[in-house]
Amino acid sequence: MVLPVLMLLIMGIVVFGEWLACANALQQSANEGARASLSGLTQEERALTARQTVTDSLSHYDTIDQRKVVVGVQDDGATVNVTVNYDMSNEPVMKLPFVPIPDKIVSRSAAVRLSSF
Repeated sequence: MVLPVLMLLIMGIVVFGEWLACANALQQSANEGARASLSGLTQEERALTARQTVTDSLSHYDTIDQRKVVVGVQDDGATVNVTVNYDMSNEPVMKLPFVPIPDKIVSRSAAVRLSSF
């Protein structure tokens, strides 16, 4: 009776640990992309710099498939908002049976102000 409960607990820890690690990596890359975008003079430069920085940052994480990452940059001239989305639905750890699965699309964002204070 104890073994099934223990296995369920361990599988839950693995699933949520993997999900949290992915969410943390996405948040850190969004933060770095938003900060790096400040170096651009135009909206196009800021968007390109943010996307390149996010891609470079995520390349250090072996568990994240770069082909499933979607980077969005919104720039209204006063604020740059960088959003990073990742689809975890095909990850093997997300298919473990009997474990409640968190959101399969992980989305994180970061914003920086361009205007003076």
